[in-house]
Amino acid sequence: MSADSGELLALFIAAATELVDQGADGITTSCGFLSLFQNELRSAIRVPVATSSLMQAPWVQALFPTGKCVGVLTFHAKHLTADHLIAAGARLNTPVAGTENRNEFTRLILADEPHMDFVACRVDNLEAARELLRQHPDIGAIVLECTKMVPYAANIRKRTGLPVFSIYTLINWFQSGLVPRQF
Repeated sequence: MSADSGELLALFIAAATELVDQGADGITTSCGFLSLFQNELRSAIRVPVATSSLMQAPWVQALFPTGKCVGVLTFHAKHLTADHLIAAGARLNTPVAGTENRNEFTRLILADEPHMDFVACRVDNLEAARELLRQHPDIGAIVLECTKMVPYAANIRKRTGLPVFSIYTLINWFQSGLVPRQF
């Protein structure tokens, strides 16, 4: 979750290099906090690299009129810093809310639990999204930072009525450029 993970970055570079040597034509990661490594990874790897769902924030922001903004839902708001947003190209004033003050979702991630209570985690994500919108009614779309939030994207969309973007939407976009569909 922080940029002072030099040895972690080295492991990512080594793994990505190995994948490219085996024929990979693009590299993605899963954790939104890895936006901190975007510049280093794209500089070290000879194929396109997308490290974080947060990279979508400026793209989605460009869709909205003045007065609307993108909000970010994360598993831990206190750990999602200005450095993460800057590295992803997002606005520094991007509204952020987390699930850390809820019952299950953040606890399971931090404890690296092998099983999840999906119902409780869904509730945590929906409550965090509701809080994000309560604090920032000008939000026009939500970007999910955490890969483990993807199963709740449709529920968040249904509850809020807003478009929801995630690592799943980023990878679909990314892959559609690497391997364009034949029409």
